Amino acid sequence: MACGGGGKDEPVAAGEAAPALTKFTITVDTPTELLTAKTTGWGVISSAYAEAQANLNEGSFAAVWLDSKGKILERIDIASWQNLGNGTYVIEAGTRLRVNAVLLIDQSPTPDITVTIGDAIPSHLYMAPLVEERIAVSLKSSLAYYALTQRIQIDESWGIFEEIFSNPSRSKLFLFQQDLNAIADDFEATLLPKVGLENMRLSNLISLSIVQSMTAGRMERFVTEQAAAEANVQAILNDGYWKVGSFSSNSGSGILAEQMVYDGQEAEIGETTITEYRWDKNGAEDISLSEVFTYLSGSTSFGSDDITHQVLTSDGWVGLFDYLKVEVATAKTLLLTDAALSKEDETGITMNASVYPLSGKKIHDYLSGKDNHYVTRYVQPEATFEDGAFGFYFTWRPENERYLLCDNSNNNTDCRISPVLLPDTGYTDLDSVLTDPSDAASNIDNINGFKVADNVVVEFITDNVFTARYWVNIAGDSWSVQEVSTWAPINISDKAMLRFEVPAVIKQLSDNYPFEQQNLFLVEDRGFVHIGESLLDNDTFHFSGFDNVAKEQIFAATSRENLPPFGVCNFGDGFGTNLSKFLNAVTECGGDERFTSQSANALVDQHLIQISEQGDISAMILRSNNSWEQYNNTALVPGNRQWALSDEGYLQLTPNSSDADRFDYWSLTSLDRNRGILALKVYSANSETGNQISTLLTKQYAPDQLAACTTQNSGWAQPSATPVTKKTLAQYQEQVALCKVIWEQRNPRFTESLLIGQTGNTSDDKALRFAGDSSRFLKLSDNFEGDFFTGNYIHEGGCKFNIPIRWKLENDGTLYYEAVDGSLNERIAMTDTDGFRFAIKGFNHQTRWQEDANLQFAADDGEMWSDIISLISASSVPNVTHQELLDNPEIPEEGPIAGTVLNDGLECAPPAPPPQPAP
Repeated sequence: MACGGGGKDEPVAAGEAAPALTKFTITVDTPTELLTAKTTGWGVISSAYAEAQANLNEGSFAAVWLDSKGKILERIDIASWQNLGNGTYVIEAGTRLRVNAVLLIDQSPTPDITVTIGDAIPSHLYMAPLVEERIAVSLKSSLAYYALTQRIQIDESWGIFEEIFSNPSRSKLFLFQQDLNAIADDFEATLLPKVGLENMRLSNLISLSIVQSMTAGRMERFVTEQAAAEANVQAILNDGYWKVGSFSSNSGSGILAEQMVYDGQEAEIGETTITEYRWDKNGAEDISLSEVFTYLSGSTSFGSDDITHQVLTSDGWVGLFDYLKVEVATAKTLLLTDAALSKEDETGITMNASVYPLSGKKIHDYLSGKDNHYVTRYVQPEATFEDGAFGFYFTWRPENERYLLCDNSNNNTDCRISPVLLPDTGYTDLDSVLTDPSDAASNIDNINGFKVADNVVVEFITDNVFTARYWVNIAGDSWSVQEVSTWAPINISDKAMLRFEVPAVIKQLSDNYPFEQQNLFLVEDRGFVHIGESLLDNDTFHFSGFDNVAKEQIFAATSRENLPPFGVCNFGDGFGTNLSKFLNAVTECGGDERFTSQSANALVDQHLIQISEQGDISAMILRSNNSWEQYNNTALVPGNRQWALSDEGYLQLTPNSSDADRFDYWSLTSLDRNRGILALKVYSANSETGNQISTLLTKQYAPDQLAACTTQNSGWAQPSATPVTKKTLAQYQEQVALCKVIWEQRNPRFTESLLIGQTGNTSDDKALRFAGDSSRFLKLSDNFEGDFFTGNYIHEGGCKFNIPIRWKLENDGTLYYEAVDGSLNERIAMTDTDGFRFAIKGFNHQTRWQEDANLQFAADDGEMWSDIISLISASSVPNVTHQELLDNPEIPEEGPIAGTVLNDGLECAPPAPPPQPAP
C-alpha cells in the first residue's frame, strides 16, 4: 500500500538536474469514438479517424512534471519518438520513474499540447504517470490519475503520497500503480457504463457532474482507507462487521448486506456466524432487508449445489462455499479458512484491519466500488454519515498458494477454454494448447490461442524460454502482439498445470477481464482444459466494511423515495443521435428500473398501449415466441416482427426481421407499479430518416383487465322500458369526468381517425359492437351531410331495429348521435381503453320519455349507462328489418338491458309471410 507522510510548503524538485533518459513503451488504447477538444463539429466520426490511436504523430505526445500542489512545474524533454504501429509507441524522456512525471497525449488529428506552468493538466488530454517503463494509456487510467491530481490540488499536498513523491523507490512506485489500477478498474465497472462516448469530447466527459462526483468520491474513499489507523480485528469480529453489496443484471436487481461475527475469545474456541440479508427490487415495497441465510461454523452443512469454487488440496479438488470461519483470533490478526476446509488443509487466510471515522463523510463516496455502487441510486447525493459511524479496511493474504477453479461439475462450461478460432470446441488436453515455434501465428487468423478477455488472446509457444504472446485488439479492429511473457509447466498435488501471469499492461488493456487476479493456470479436468486463478502467498487483497452504526445509517438513508419522480424526461430527445447519447439519456432519466428476463417475460401477452396528443391509440403485444404485434387504432399492422432482451437490459424491437438494421431499443427508466405505466427512452435506428431518441409512456393492461365504470347508472325498469332513475346531462358529464382514466395527460377519447378510417373510402367504414348486448351495433359512415356523418343504429335481437342516424364528434371526444326521425339522441364517452376495446359511459334521451306527462322528463333528462365496446368493420354488421310487437305480449322477467332504445327483447309478431305469386 502507498505510504503516508506530511505536506511541504516548497515545491519538490522534479528529479535530478540532469536526469538520465528513460525509454518508455506506450500503448494507446483510448476509445475510438471519443472526440477531443481539438476536434470540431458533432457529426458522425469518419472511418479514418476511428484508427487515430495507431496513427498518432510526435506532436501528440508531451510530458510534464507536477509540483507539490499537483500543478504543472516544468515540461520534460522527449529526446526520441517512434511509432511501432498498432497503437504502440516508444519514447525516450528526460526523467527517471516518478509519480509526478506525467505523459500527456492529444489524440486529435491536429494535436497542439499547450501547457502553462502553474496550471492544472488540460482536461482534453489523456494522461498516465511515468512510474513504469511499460505503460498503457486508456480512458479509465486517465480518469484515475485525473482524480488523483484533482485531490492533490484541493489538498494542496500529495498527502498520503508525499513520501513516494519525495523518494520514489521502485517498490513504492509499483504499489502506487497497483492502487491506481484498482481505482481505474472501479471506474470501468461503475462510471463508464453510465456514460456514452460517441461524439463526446474528452473535456466534455470530464465536465459531466456524474464524472466529477464519482471520481472525487472514489478518491476520497481511497485516501481515507489509506490513512486509516490499525484496528483490533478481533474486537471488530466480536461486534460484527458488515459488507454492503448490490446486484443488477437481466436476472434481477437488488441490495445485499452480510454480517460476520465471531464470538470467541483469544483463549477459547468460538463460533463464526455469517448472516445474509437481501432486498429484491422487483416488487413494489420500499427497501427492507430480509434475512435469507445464516451460516454457523459449528453446525451448518452444505451440499454440492452450494459450491461456488474449487480449491486444489492434497485430496484433489475440494468445493468451496464462500463462507469463512475463524480458526484463531488475536488483536492484530485472524486466521480464517473456508467452511469446506480445515486448518490442516494449509489453505488458511490471515487478515488484519484498519479503522477510520465516517462522521460527516458522504455515504455515496463509501459505496463507490463495483460491488455496491448500485445502492447509491437510493441515497440522496449529499447524505452524510452521522456521529458514531466507522468504516473498516481489511487486508488478507493466503498462507500458502491456492489454486481456485470454478465448479465444473454437471458439465458446467464456465471456465473451459476453447481455441479462439473454434469457440464452440473446447480444448481437451494441455498439449493441444501449446504451439510449436514453427507454427507461431503471423496474424490472428491462424492462431492457436485462447481468450483471457474479450479483446485479449494468449498464445503459448513451446520454445526454449516458454514464450507467451499476448495479442490485443486495439486501434479500431486490429489484433497485434502487445506483450511477450512466459508460461511454466508445474505439478501440484499430482495435477499437471500450465501457470502464467498476465502482465499488468495487458490487464489494463483488457475489456471485461473476468478474473480478480493476474496469476492464472490451465488444468485438464473432467475431459477438458479449464482456466483458474492462483492466489499466491504474501500477495495482499483488500475489501471494505462498516460497523453496525454505519450500516444502520446507510439503510436509514436508503429509500425508493429518493429516486427521481415518475414522469416524462425529455433529456437527449431528437434526431441525428447515436447509442452513446442514448446511454447518456438513459442514465440521466433512469430510476431504479431496467428490463430483466423476468420483467420482459411478464409483459408477454399483455397489451402495451400508447395514446398520442391527438388521441390516436396504438398497442403492441409481445408473444412468447419472441414475435410481437403492432395495432394502430385497434387495426393490426402487418409485419414479421421480432423482439429480444439485450445484455444491456434493452428490449430490442425489430419491425421487419429481414431488415435487422432498423430497430428500436426500449430502455425502462421508471415504472409506476400501481398504475402499470412504463416510462421509456427509445432509440430508433433508421439509416434513411436518421437515428432518433424519444420518450415514450405506455400503459400495461392484462387481456381481461378493462372494465366499465358503472357508478351512478340509472338502471332499467320493465315493463315501462324506462330508466329506474332519471339522470341529467350535467350529472352524466360529471360522472364521465370521474370515470375517465387519464394517465400522464393521456386522455382516451374518440377521434375521427379511429372511427372513420380513410375519408371518402366506404370500404373501411367502422362500426361499434356492444359487449353487454352483442346483437347491437352502431354503424358509422364517413358520408357527410350538413354538420353530421350518417349511419345506422342496429339491433338484430328481439324485435330488431334499424334506425338511420346522424353522428358527430364533440370537441371533448364524445360521440354524439341522434335518430334522423328525432325519436332519440345519445352520446357515449370513452373512459378507458386497452388498445382493442373501449370502456364507455353513455347518456340516452328518448323523445317518448319527454312526451309522456307521467314521466316528466326534460330535454336534458335521460338514462346513464355503461358498457364495453369494440371496433369492427361496418361490412360485418347484419342487415336488419324491424319486427312488430304482438298486440298483448307477455312481459318477460328480464327485459332489455340498460341502454335499449326500443322495446326489443319482448315477444315479437312473426315476420310477415313473403308475397305469393299471382295464380
